[in-house]
Amino acid sequence: MFTYTIDRKPTIKDKKGNIIVDFVQPIFKKNSVGVEDYLVRRVDSEKYAMRPDLISYAMYGTDDNTEYILKFSGISNPFSLCDDDVLKIPNETEAYGMMNANVPEDDKQ
Repeated sequence: MFTYTIDRKPTIKDKKGNIIVDFVQPIFKKNSVGVEDYLVRRVDSEKYAMRPDLISYAMYGTDDNTEYILKFSGISNPFSLCDDDVLKIPNETEAYGMMNANVPEDDKQ
């Protein structure tokens, strides 16, 4: 469910051999300016509170795009989602194209 914000982040190994996930690495391409095609929706039911995966499923038919909704709506803690929040639901194709994880390694810098 968090393919870009957690699963694809680079790792760092410290002197003791501990693996640390680098959460500082941005998930968007360096020159991304934002999506132009998006919907604005209010979370209108307690059923969706703290459940961005259900919102993704309702909007896209899959929970794979949960990160799009969270990132474009400026939500870093999915458990803070309340039933009166307003969300920005981006166009799936446009959002996918902006993701840093979807470009060759040479272009990420």
